Amino acid sequence: MRKNFIVLLASGFGLGLIPKAPGTFGTLLGLVLAVLFPDNIFLITGIAVLGIWICQEAEKTLQEHDSPKIVVDEIAGYLIAVYTWDGIYLIIGFLLFRFLDILKPAPINRLQRLPGGLGVMADDLAAGLITNIIMKAAVFVFLT
Repeated sequence: MRKNFIVLLASGFGLGLIPKAPGTFGTLLGLVLAVLFPDNIFLITGIAVLGIWICQEAEKTLQEHDSPKIVVDEIAGYLIAVYTWDGIYLIIGFLLFRFLDILKPAPINRLQRLPGGLGVMADDLAAGLITNIIMKAAVFVFLT
């Protein structure tokens, strides 16, 4: 039962079990959470910190490193990407975060080499942070 609960949490309540684009569906859950609980640093921190342990345990249960079924990392990363943003920026953040998460440019790609749950989470947390910084820079350059 404990293993099922871990997989349930790691998979974003089953969204990671969708065969096509599970990471995108996990990010959609992040979008819903961002709308329902905007700029909730406690939620973001909780998912990010607990996510490391959840990913670690889910990898053991699924017997697969960084399984596509694990999407709690996308949820946390997206919440970081849109922290302090609202409106259309939630969609822009969604698209930019997914782009960076899929492409995994350096140094994001190196973070996956970290062991266990930390490696699963770290690249998405970095993609979220970089997304947020890019959006802030773009708004500063083009809209101020």
